[in-house]
Amino acid sequence: MAEFLRDVKQIFLAGNASVNCRQDLAKFVEEPCLAACEDLYDKNILTYWSSANQRSPNYSFILVRYKFLDANNKSTVDALVKNNILQIDTAHESWNGGTKQYGPGICLGIKTDSDMRVADISQKLCEMASYFDYQDILYNIYTPKFLMEQFPFYRGDKTEYCFPNLEIASGITSENCNAFNCPKQKKYNRARFLSNGKMPTTVDMQRIADILGWIYNPSDGLIYKDPETLRRHNNYLNWQNMRKISFNNNNNR
Repeated sequence: MAEFLRDVKQIFLAGNASVNCRQDLAKFVEEPCLAACEDLYDKNILTYWSSANQRSPNYSFILVRYKFLDANNKSTVDALVKNNILQIDTAHESWNGGTKQYGPGICLGIKTDSDMRVADISQKLCEMASYFDYQDILYNIYTPKFLMEQFPFYRGDKTEYCFPNLEIASGITSENCNAFNCPKQKKYNRARFLSNGKMPTTVDMQRIADILGWIYNPSDGLIYKDPETLRRHNNYLNWQNMRKISFNNNNNR
């Protein structure tokens, strides 16, 4: 473990990060940011970039996707931004794919220098992460409406967004796939075809999930990208239920 920021080597894996579980964070997040990113992960908050290393020692930060916060956390963030405790990110729009399809980022950042202790930076970032509350996971989840809007002949206003979009979630990139010989592209096209510009039925949703190798959840009619996403959602529901039980028990005393 590094003691000072000057000892922290840069981890740069932009565009190649695939965090499939909490343990994956250590592959992509530099040590001063790791504890705060783990806390945000545990709260189902989507982080998409962080930096605290010897090559960029003057500012350490973590970026959070605003659109994938629930109403409570959005309200908290709005107040913190208004009071200049957090900032709207404007410096890293290229990390939004150039399309801004995922909306603005929120920056948890502090001024640092090479001689700062890693533990001190970590503590300050953790304090900023503590502003966020536990919420349901709002990414890696696909609704019938979102899938309908992916059909190429859909003519309505696309009001939904999803992280990641279907091409990225399916592992499709211009470098490794094309419509003629890529198995992932063929699966994606088959799944998208099922929507046919109409709201997918429950049967369609199950078939789409089966084609993509994802999980259809009959209890809410949504598709979850992987078991980890569904686990985190179910854990949140269980937590909510336990809170209700505790609240009712306290009121009945």
